[in-house]
Amino acid sequence: MILKLQFGRMAMAFQYSCFISHRNHDQNELADRFIDDLCAALRNELSMMTDADIFVDRKGMRGGQFIDPTLSHALCTSACMVVVYTPVYFDLKKTYCAREYRAMEALETERLKRVATPLAKQSGLIFPIILRGSLPNEIHQKRHFLDFKQFSLIQRAISKNPKFEPAIRSLAEEICNRIAMLRAGGQDFTCDCENFQFPTEADVQPWLNTITAPAPAFPNRAT
Repeated sequence: MILKLQFGRMAMAFQYSCFISHRNHDQNELADRFIDDLCAALRNELSMMTDADIFVDRKGMRGGQFIDPTLSHALCTSACMVVVYTPVYFDLKKTYCAREYRAMEALETERLKRVATPLAKQSGLIFPIILRGSLPNEIHQKRHFLDFKQFSLIQRAISKNPKFEPAIRSLAEEICNRIAMLRAGGQDFTCDCENFQFPTEADVQPWLNTITAPAPAFPNRAT
């Protein structure tokens, strides 16, 4: 991973409040609807608390090994990351989500160690949302997450759904708390984002192998 960020003394505003990291599900109606609903609801809440917009890549052209360099810049200039998790998020072959996640972990580590407040010791910058499946143990044990597994195509829009709207409001508040915490640190966390790059596929593969469990065998299947 290339992480060459030079931190200055003057705090600068983040371009984005959060980077929405999600797997491209190739025209899957449920996933597409969820991403659209999530972004609309989160943007509505955040717009009342911060001028920083959210970033989401909806071009659907991230399946290969090479990632658009504008994505690494967008991540670096985002205060937080929101992960929309499904069981194929950490795919062993299509590793772009893992590369985004590991890049944000590196940014998170560098940023939080420069913020000398008690909140920084217990505040991550990555917020998982479970759409389907269960988080790997490594993530489940150390990060708070939101459970949206009940979301379906027959549900009302998230912003109008009493099951989900309070969670989105709480998420927006937590993101704004992180932005305020980082700004209070008095440093420019985005000054060298032009040089920031995601880790390579080779970089993330060993880590992926440790968190990706093999598929369970069918009951009564011979082994």
